[in-house]
Amino acid sequence: MRRLVAWTLLVAGLACAVAGAALLTVFAPAERIDVTERRAEPGVAVVTAPGLLELSGPDVRVTATGASGTGVFVGVARAADATAWLADAERTTVTGVGGDLSDPAATTEVTGTGAAADPRTADIWLASRTGTGSVELTWPTASDGERRDAGGVVVLAATDGTAPAPAAVRLSWHAEGTAASHPAGVPLVVAGGVLALLGAVGVLLDPRRRAAGGRA
Repeated sequence: MRRLVAWTLLVAGLACAVAGAALLTVFAPAERIDVTERRAEPGVAVVTAPGLLELSGPDVRVTATGASGTGVFVGVARAADATAWLADAERTTVTGVGGDLSDPAATTEVTGTGAAADPRTADIWLASRTGTGSVELTWPTASDGERRDAGGVVVLAATDGTAPAPAAVRLSWHAEGTAASHPAGVPLVVAGGVLALLGAVGVLLDPRRRAAGGRA
């Protein structure tokens, strides 16, 4: 009976360790959390809710894509400044990220009814990029700490403030913490190692094994 228990512990431990290693490697989550907001009628701007940029990682990469040949603007501003600049302009607000992290989806709301001024003429931007067709901007979210008390920062994508905003806005974060690895991976490896060790000790100390060795 003791021998059976030892072998059971050994096999179960090895199985747990292999399963945990698989969760940490083969079935590990993606290195980045990517979410894209696509809307046929996004209004004149697409803007993130305060705090969303700090979802994960040391920075967030924002890519806005419009029609070929269309001017595209992406800027980062304090939330209060962006809200004041937008006023009643129609916009899509990305309020959060829902679904499983392996296939996340943006949660949004559309508000406002009017147009906005040309964002390229505003002086509220902490960082901005302009281009044609597609524009990418990387913002270091680690620098947002001092601005949290002031309501945080947001990113805004637009064209000229009157034409529709870029039809696709992608937010990409480097996965960190629980988003970067399967939560059961390490516990399975540790538990499997302990069980396998106990089983191996039991097999080596089995009286029948030692008796057979003595007769030899």
